[in-house]
Amino acid sequence: MFDLVIRNGHVVGPGIDTVMDVAVDGEVIAAIGHGLRGRRELDATGLLVVPGAVDGHVHIRTERAEWSYDDTFRTGSVAAAFGGVTTFLDQVQVEPGVRLCAALAGRQGEAQGECLVDYGFHVNPREPSRERIDEIPEVVQAGVPTIKFFMSYEGWALSDDLILRGMQHVAAAGGLAIVHAENKAVIEELVRQQLELGRSGPQWHAAARPASMEAEASHRALALARLAGARVLLYHVTAAESVEELRRARRHGDAAFGEACLHYLVLDESAILDPVTGPAFEVSPPLRDAGHRDALWRALADGTLDVVSTDHGPRRRVRDAAGELVPPPGTSGIEVRLALVHDLGVRTGLLSLQRWVEVCCTRPADVFGLPTKGRLLPGLDADIVLFDPDREVMLSAPALHSHVDHSTYEGMRVRGFPVTTISRGEIVVEDGTLAAEPGRGRLAPRGWRPPGRIG
Repeated sequence: MFDLVIRNGHVVGPGIDTVMDVAVDGEVIAAIGHGLRGRRELDATGLLVVPGAVDGHVHIRTERAEWSYDDTFRTGSVAAAFGGVTTFLDQVQVEPGVRLCAALAGRQGEAQGECLVDYGFHVNPREPSRERIDEIPEVVQAGVPTIKFFMSYEGWALSDDLILRGMQHVAAAGGLAIVHAENKAVIEELVRQQLELGRSGPQWHAAARPASMEAEASHRALALARLAGARVLLYHVTAAESVEELRRARRHGDAAFGEACLHYLVLDESAILDPVTGPAFEVSPPLRDAGHRDALWRALADGTLDVVSTDHGPRRRVRDAAGELVPPPGTSGIEVRLALVHDLGVRTGLLSLQRWVEVCCTRPADVFGLPTKGRLLPGLDADIVLFDPDREVMLSAPALHSHVDHSTYEGMRVRGFPVTTISRGEIVVEDGTLAAEPGRGRLAPRGWRPPGRIG
């Protein structure tokens, strides 16, 4: 008899799309079949049973004076669990003058004993020096195979030669290069031109960050990765032209991957014009028009884009010069991604149930190197979500669990939402109620499945 059996659910995952039982022993999936029995049983009749979702792009609270996020590892991981996310990957944004592994150890220490679900990190070198870039092999050896490079933002962007050298290290160590692809010099010049014309409001944000320049930076990042022989993931693709760059790289045989972030799939450029909530949507790359949004959905459906993440980094409202409460830029998507992609993708016919699971669960585990996650297979972690496709939820900050006073998707109604989340065999959310205490989450082991899984 198994420790836990989920009975009569519609099991969806790679190679599975039928009513079956899923059995758990300890922390792992023990069997999938019919007529299984357990010491505890959950009746999943009428529910979808899917792998725990993986969010590969979040920002949990940091203490930098110039920029902070308001979800702690505790509150962010609770929100994740309520949204069916059983693993998330945060950022180690290394301050200049700090060794990469020292920054990684510090960030791991902040998360240890705080998370409800499992977690991991990407390391982001910011210091423009060969010495720091040459520390990348140590980071991969320490268990973090994903290295993030910025091509934009003062104090964050690295020059092409340093990115190339970093990618060469990543390739030699068998890791994955992640790139924020925008053209820093062109953005700065266009911002100067906008200011000379007196255009300083949020409605001019996108004009300084045109789709063509995102595509140019994407092309450059892909070319550098090809030269280095590195696997590469483009973070937060927003432009149809960038999607075409990915397709071109794939035709060339490159191991190139693309990420769509939730807000670019749900919203468009009109959101930034709202005088009350608009400042929250002054994100980069910018929200674009509906044509670009539709291109992202098509690219998800046809496999050009591999994963959906959130870039979750919620920030509470602050008072402006006039004393009004305004939301700073930042999104709060970790709890609602699985539901929104189901509602806007599956229910509209844009994605199949299988593809929904792929882009939210399986493919992120593959791309980000989480070999025990993302699939319902015996021997893998028992990260399992029971999803009610008919549950209707109004999205609002009071109803959700992030430590934030407004939701990116405030007032939206979705049909379909997780009801029970199991992390490594333990029920952490049951019937919409917290069932375990934060602190049980672990640093997830990293690496890749045998060749052929990605690439």
